[in-house]
Amino acid sequence: MMSVITAQRKMGNEGIKMSRYQASFYHFLISLSVFVVLAYLVLFVWYPDFFYAIDGGWEGMRIIIGVDLILGPVLTLVVFKAGKPGLKFDLAAIGIFQSACLAAGVYIVYSERPIFFIYHEKHFYSSSADTFTSYGVETPDPYQYDDVLPAKVVSSLGINPIEEADLRRILFQDHIPVWVYKLTYRSLDEHLGEVVKNGVLEAVMRERDIQGNLDRWLAKYGGRFDDYAFIPIHSRYRDAFLGVQKSNGIFIDIVEIPAPLVTISDEEAMSVPGPE
Repeated sequence: MMSVITAQRKMGNEGIKMSRYQASFYHFLISLSVFVVLAYLVLFVWYPDFFYAIDGGWEGMRIIIGVDLILGPVLTLVVFKAGKPGLKFDLAAIGIFQSACLAAGVYIVYSERPIFFIYHEKHFYSSSADTFTSYGVETPDPYQYDDVLPAKVVSSLGINPIEEADLRRILFQDHIPVWVYKLTYRSLDEHLGEVVKNGVLEAVMRERDIQGNLDRWLAKYGGRFDDYAFIPIHSRYRDAFLGVQKSNGIFIDIVEIPAPLVTISDEEAMSVPGPE
């Protein structure tokens, strides 16, 4: 970001030699180099693979594009005039303003990145730190469960039925779904066999597949329906299905078919034993 300010000062020193369009284009090239670095972080580190599509990667990218590639160069185009008194100050102010806006935008994109990918009750949930905050619970440390974010975990109570029923009722009363309760987390790698055995039936998928996306997905990635397990996936921007290859447990990609929603009350109705 400091390179933007440095470039602005340089343009101020060379202002006599530049038109406003040249200055704006020069600013755009500097901003573009910053954008390439940030785009790499968004696409491959903060929102990797299908998380870019389902968890707001594109929405975050638009913030960065607007501030980095549009705001700064446009402001330079407006204020730049060779020989203008105070031009150096104006350009430095633009650089500082753009850097501040870009820092705020990058912070938003970073803070909203998915940090957990949670398997619970035959569904996947993609969760950012805000997910836990919205339920009033402490955000777990994802690096306790995985070396790479988002941390892939399974939420499993693993206790006797009576204790499980009591815990579920407590969480239900507090309007907290079980899958945000960090004490239930286990590494997903140890439970991939369970995941691939609990895919949705083909008939259910095709009933929900109004646009024929399943056949296009199979044509793109190859194989038959039975080669994959399709698991409902829920995130801020998508409710779809995730295709998981049964032979090796690799996550392939999402299928744009509306997934069934499970609310807290639905989960409790299905899972909590009633009084004897």
